[in-house]
Amino acid sequence: MNEKLNITGPADLLAAVPHLLGTTPAESFVIITAQGGTLGVTLRVDAPEHAEPGGYAQTLTSYAARDEEATASYIVVYTDEHPDGYPYAAHVAALVNELAAARMPVRNVWLVTATQWSEFGTDENHPLAEITDSQANAALTYFGSATDVDAYNPSLLGTWAQHVEAPESTAEETDAACEAWASLLKGEGTPDQQSARYLAAALQNTFIRDFMFRETITAHNGSFGDVMLGKFTDRPDWDRIDRAEAMAFELMKAVPAGQRAPMMALMGWLQWLKGNGTQADRYLKHALNDVPDFRLAVLLRELIGRGYVADVAKDAETSYRRRII
Repeated sequence: MNEKLNITGPADLLAAVPHLLGTTPAESFVIITAQGGTLGVTLRVDAPEHAEPGGYAQTLTSYAARDEEATASYIVVYTDEHPDGYPYAAHVAALVNELAAARMPVRNVWLVTATQWSEFGTDENHPLAEITDSQANAALTYFGSATDVDAYNPSLLGTWAQHVEAPESTAEETDAACEAWASLLKGEGTPDQQSARYLAAALQNTFIRDFMFRETITAHNGSFGDVMLGKFTDRPDWDRIDRAEAMAFELMKAVPAGQRAPMMALMGWLQWLKGNGTQADRYLKHALNDVPDFRLAVLLRELIGRGYVADVAKDAETSYRRRII
């Protein structure tokens, strides 16, 4: 989804942040990179508390610098700890300096609390309604984006589904599963119960699962490692990826708790490819709650924790981005 998003002022950009992250930040620093009129990667890190300003700023800047195309940035401080207009002033100043040194000069810094928002360091406060009632928030909601929506809700997914058996790791089974997955991604609507259980069963086999993940991306060179790290040969079909994420949720309905981790890992991986590390981590945590020590989720969370940004999300020509007009 790469709709053009009209940004007419700060409230519009602030409205976009929860949609880009998948959740409304709290006690956080958020950096949004940009290139010209295009939003880049959105990064959220816990507020510094007792962290030394210089080290904290260097760490955040090293994360933002993974977006090699970025030429500017924005900072948003979400906190209720210091409502005087100057919370974490030393950290903000250090971060502004570090981002400028990294050739991503900060265009604006804003402060958002539970009751208001303002330009950082000023006394002119604005009601949060300006953000929620903004044109950008309405447009993103219309496009189907939702914030603070948790994909994993056992009560909604149901408890009636029976356990599925994973197929054998044969070439025939792998080809059949990949063909069925590709057919679902090309089609419309949702899979019937039999098809959903078949695909969910196939995802239980780690060998077949890897091939199905790769099948989700049409612009790849065949390397599993490159695909998982978002190193593609061309711009991926983001509509296909959006559908894959939606279909992964449908497959979760066809199996019981304890077999949903592969689908949640898929959703987390796809969110990470889009540059939404916070939302990706939420899905991966759910995968680990479903199957403790689920290896793929552990590895992806380690990447996110180190601030690694998928290659596809760093390039303005290939990334899942919304343009500012």
